[in-house]
Amino acid sequence: MDNTVERLSILIHPTRVITDPGYLDVVSWDALSAGRIHPRQQQNIAAPICAVKPISSEEVRRIVLFANAENIPIVTFGGGSGLMGGALSIRPSIVLDLRSMNQILEIDTEARSVHVQAGIVLEPLDKRLNEVGFILGHDPWTVPVATVGGAISTNSVGYRTGAYGSMGEQVLGLEAVLPTGETLHTRAVQKSSAGLNLKALLIGGEGCFGIITEATIRIFPQPEKRALVSLLFGSFEKGYGAVQQLFSHRLQPALLDFGAGEEDPGASAILYLGFEGIAEVVAAEEKLAVSICIQNGGTKRPPAEAERFWNDRHSIARRFMQSRRQRRERGRDGVYRDWIHVALPASKVLSFRKAAVAVIESHGVRLQESGLWVQPELFSMRLAVDSDQNTDAQLALQETIDELLRLVQTMGGSMEYTHGVGVKLAPLMAQEHGYGLEVMRRIKGILDPNNIMNPGKMGL
Repeated sequence: MDNTVERLSILIHPTRVITDPGYLDVVSWDALSAGRIHPRQQQNIAAPICAVKPISSEEVRRIVLFANAENIPIVTFGGGSGLMGGALSIRPSIVLDLRSMNQILEIDTEARSVHVQAGIVLEPLDKRLNEVGFILGHDPWTVPVATVGGAISTNSVGYRTGAYGSMGEQVLGLEAVLPTGETLHTRAVQKSSAGLNLKALLIGGEGCFGIITEATIRIFPQPEKRALVSLLFGSFEKGYGAVQQLFSHRLQPALLDFGAGEEDPGASAILYLGFEGIAEVVAAEEKLAVSICIQNGGTKRPPAEAERFWNDRHSIARRFMQSRRQRRERGRDGVYRDWIHVALPASKVLSFRKAAVAVIESHGVRLQESGLWVQPELFSMRLAVDSDQNTDAQLALQETIDELLRLVQTMGGSMEYTHGVGVKLAPLMAQEHGYGLEVMRRIKGILDPNNIMNPGKMGL
């Protein structure tokens, strides 16, 4: 280890090669809590050899060349807010902490794009764009902590995805250092038909095929008007019918968040909608959406309720930043919690939900909430089980999760739509992709013959 640190300190300034145990402990985990890992698939966390904080793409390239020559794994670390263990150190590795690569390289308002280093956090980037009359289209709950590179690596969605698309859909061009040290540049244009789209190799790739160092992403003019509404429905089914009607009328809200509490049999479901853009268009969309919802049994709620939801949407991430270590231990307070975020054909959401309730009850697990995010095809459930009522609470919860995700796959859906795979969902990748997983492994083998780039993730 000492030799590795000494040699890395020649490649970049020694003050940015870190061996402090407390720092290494922080960057060896992301936001996957121990209680959300299947007891039969627990990962051994290996202390990193060191962490390195590059400030340029060239420094990243030097580190990758060194690691590949020495056959030392590299794990890329951004904001550490990933929920599937994509940044866990499961082998002694060099952790590449990209948070010092946080520069805005160019804002091109005419092209409606921004060119940034991959380690920049979403919130300060958005604030800088606001100063020139633009916004960042990607608005996940993790805005205060997530980085651009991390969001691209899981192709995540956010509160505004309905209007602006997922993070990956906002990417115009990328620069990435590949596992053997070559640098890949893709052209920063919206559309090209000149060969394969190589951006797709890195979008959702979780750092397994290369390290994103820079990105050019689409930005959007600040909306002239924003309208927020909330409506209450007597049941999930009624609310889902209203959402389906909205999309049948080709309404696609910037914000759509729908949820039904399940522990109270008489619980109702609440729908939050947001429209933003040109004032006249927003007013017309809001009027039509409210009319459709009322026709489907919805009751409009006070405006302050929707405003409060909008203003508090990032509060979970701020609490995470203050208690990162405690969140790692979640599940040891007597209650194990987990969730699923799955994509299904809209025609199968209600039938899946009904079947899922039966599965959940058969395992003695509680369904706390079910709902939609962004569009009717993206369905979520939050589950919990008390250890004082079930001696194998964690096992029961994770067996339930696995059964639900396999059910999604057999119904033609996908087991995750926003958080990626990491280590948590890796055992289900074969059923998700079939022969496609072998294709991914062959691509990985060609680009990364020594398997140094985030090994052990995504089932690769």
